[in-house]
Amino acid sequence: MTQRGWLALVMTMALAVSGRAAEVVILKSNEQPGVRAVVDALRRAGAKHTFAEFDLAGNRTQGERIAAGLRGRAVILVAVGSLAAQVARAALPEAPLAFCMVSDVEKAGLADAVRVGGVAAGVPVKNQLAAFRLVNPRGVRIGVLHGPDTSALIDDARKAARLVRVVLVTRPVSSERDVPPAIRELLTGAEAVDAFWMLDDPILTTDQTRHYVLAETLKAGRPLYAYSDSLIVEGALASDGPDPVSVGEQLADIVDRLAAGEKGRQDLRVPRAELVINKKIAGKLKIDVPAEALKAASRVF
Repeated sequence: MTQRGWLALVMTMALAVSGRAAEVVILKSNEQPGVRAVVDALRRAGAKHTFAEFDLAGNRTQGERIAAGLRGRAVILVAVGSLAAQVARAALPEAPLAFCMVSDVEKAGLADAVRVGGVAAGVPVKNQLAAFRLVNPRGVRIGVLHGPDTSALIDDARKAARLVRVVLVTRPVSSERDVPPAIRELLTGAEAVDAFWMLDDPILTTDQTRHYVLAETLKAGRPLYAYSDSLIVEGALASDGPDPVSVGEQLADIVDRLAAGEKGRQDLRVPRAELVINKKIAGKLKIDVPAEALKAASRVF
């Protein structure tokens, strides 16, 4: 047995004999919207465990420094976000890992990994686009920006768009500097879109970029569809994304299984979805939200 394999076995045994209560270290890529609700739900559902939290603040070097301090400890890692997951797998490959909010599981090195389980970053894109069309039937042309981390999602979205009879107008961005000209192109001119869909993309979810996109869409009189209900209070018209409580509870179950010594690969779990509608924004944008959509919503603001 290799030294790494022996260390993994020792860590698994230490967790298993601890009465199934474990030391859990939560690594957060950053404090983007929705993270706090997920972590709070995880802590509630996994109350028998001991938790510590670290915010990488979007800085890989800081994450690697944090991970280095965890080497040799019998901990279960919870990675919230793509950067946190990448750092966890690279720096601590022997540690059991639960993850969420990872847009590309394969790129993060999580596909088919043993003693690793996670919750999908979103609900099926077809369902999201159908929900947005239900809320705003006239929103046929939907603009969307995407970075490298969400390119695979865009491929799925293009196929789904045809099924729900909407047109996606996509623009790739490689950094936050690319966002202003790309958003202006989508919101103005003869080819202007009817609505804008914000993905859970690391380029778009920083505070500065997110607020900019929200402000520009409202200024242009276009509704914004969001990946998280936390953006509803910031001015989005609707969100159809993972229920953060559901995500946190599923993470807690994965942690429980890892603490009990489960060693095999766990299937990626699909979170419960919730449709949230901002009726005040709908009124401001003169959008008549159908009664059917209001009835289907989990919450209406």
